[in-house]
Amino acid sequence: MTLLAQVKTEPEDVPDNEIRPVRMNIQGTDGIGKSTFGAGAPSPIFIQAEDGLNYIKDVPRFPKADQWNDIIAQITTLATEDHTFRTLVLDTTDAACLLAEARVCEKNNWESIETPGYGKGFTAVRECWVKLIEALSYLYTQKNMNIILLSHVHIRPFNDPGHDSYDRWEMRCQKTVNALIKDWVDFNLFANYETSTVKEGGKTRGISWGNRSLFTKFAAAHDAKSRVNLPAKIDLSWDSFAQHYTAALAVPSTKTNK
Repeated sequence: MTLLAQVKTEPEDVPDNEIRPVRMNIQGTDGIGKSTFGAGAPSPIFIQAEDGLNYIKDVPRFPKADQWNDIIAQITTLATEDHTFRTLVLDTTDAACLLAEARVCEKNNWESIETPGYGKGFTAVRECWVKLIEALSYLYTQKNMNIILLSHVHIRPFNDPGHDSYDRWEMRCQKTVNALIKDWVDFNLFANYETSTVKEGGKTRGISWGNRSLFTKFAAAHDAKSRVNLPAKIDLSWDSFAQHYTAALAVPSTKTNK
């Protein structure tokens, strides 16, 4: 067998009663239920870059990672040891990014990530994340594990070349890390409460309906993508995602080879 014949870029076939593993980023507002979503995935184990599981009991988790190398060691454990976990949840990408910044500053004896100037510090952080994503890819392809990344968001101005600038939700990670994550995952979904606006006395007021949803398609207010045709909005739960994901995979492809 040639080396090329041994190259594996996708997970092995899975049993009929299981869905194909996914690479996913759930980005959303604070307290929306991102960790609860991850806890609902099949046989999850959490890597904690922050204290986000205080109120979620009985879900397997590694000790909180206080350093970047802790995260790498925990992923290495899953890659090299036998286990029955089927989903890795990283909670959260922005907290992990801060650990990466601390790592490169310590390694290079920098006072801060901006000490070297010209964006060199953030380039070093990106290189850490390239290696991290390679390790996550191993778990996805060789261990058939779902990979779920959880990310906080904040509101930032967006300069739209075709329109006036406006505010939108964006991930808190450094921009080059955000780009890596969004390019790598197959599902970059935005979690938020359903809201609407009304005008009263010349002022606009927001109204929340309390329903938590996952938005699967790009919009002016947020980024999102899905490699398969999911509804634009689904319930914020793993079961809801799995249902729609399975249904989308069952639809025959209309693509033709040219």
